[in-house]
Amino acid sequence: MGRSWKWLLPAVPLALLAACSEQPTAPASDAALAPAAARAAMHADAAVYTVRDLGTLGGTYSEGRAVNGKGWVVGGSTLATGEQHAFLWRDGHMIDLGTLGGTYSRALGINDDGEIVGAASLAGDLVDHAFLWRHGRMHDLGGLGGGYAEGFAINEDGDVAGGGLTPDGAFYAVLWRHGRIKNLGALGGTSSWSNGINDEDAVVGGAALDAANSVWHAFIWKRGVMHDIGTLGGNSGGASYINGSGAVVGGSTTAGDATTHAFLWHHGRMHDLGTLGASYVISYAQWINDAGQVAGGSCLAGWFPCHAAVWYRGGVSDLGTLPGAAEDWSWAQSVNDRGWVAGSSVTAAGDEHAVLWIPQDHDRRDGDHR
Repeated sequence: MGRSWKWLLPAVPLALLAACSEQPTAPASDAALAPAAARAAMHADAAVYTVRDLGTLGGTYSEGRAVNGKGWVVGGSTLATGEQHAFLWRDGHMIDLGTLGGTYSRALGINDDGEIVGAASLAGDLVDHAFLWRHGRMHDLGGLGGGYAEGFAINEDGDVAGGGLTPDGAFYAVLWRHGRIKNLGALGGTSSWSNGINDEDAVVGGAALDAANSVWHAFIWKRGVMHDIGTLGGNSGGASYINGSGAVVGGSTTAGDATTHAFLWHHGRMHDLGTLGASYVISYAQWINDAGQVAGGSCLAGWFPCHAAVWYRGGVSDLGTLPGAAEDWSWAQSVNDRGWVAGSSVTAAGDEHAVLWIPQDHDRRDGDHR
């Protein structure tokens, strides 16, 4: 049984997924076609990682969505009752962050001050709002007037990028700053989403170009203007994160919408990061840290199986899965500036758990990862 695509949605336009529903064309470069071990060996800095199962809040499912500089991980987990709540994992323990009165929440971003953002249901579970969790309390950030809103990323100033539904059902990227919410608009269409924000308040995501919302491009929004940064030649793309130097990562369909590849955009140019090689013909990048390490994943045709991956200095490392995983699936969502990677993996029991990958040569005195 394959994993669902929930680890990408709603961050990825369905066109990106649909483009890979049939057998895509394999990457043409020799480097991209090399086995994962060979690609990792292409650079001297390829790391070997240990993987830590972060457990759950009592249920069978959890997902790791982001890791901050202290090694604290946030995400969502089921309880023993089956409800899903946002969590903070720190000092070896998973903490339930609660909800906004309903039965559902999920954390999506965290900064180094421990401020956390995500989405949570209100009483009655009919409406989800973006939330900000700080100092032990969950605060309602509201939305655009529709039934769903989420905070996806938070910078060190406490500014939040995310998205929300309007009363007429359109979904738009938004920025919460100084207690106010701003609809960032689109690129000519009627929909957009945002996943990343840096400390310069540059926001990235994906936006529709046409009224039918059939063509999507990655964007950077800064100083009140949304800039189209294009695709890898296809009709659908989106940006996931932007680091302090303005480097942007995400995913895009290639020419002819044959498949989806991870990209790195910097200094006005978009570069194809390729895949894990061999039969891994799909990839998507979720995060880039200030050192230039990119976290994401690479998949076979049909988006399954998938392995978490880290791209760095022209090479790529396959992070693998938890030992004895019942299914060949893992995904990386975030990498901090120490190279710690948060994501998810199938367990030996066949469940999905939040995990933390840590480079083996990392100085263990630098933070807690017991």
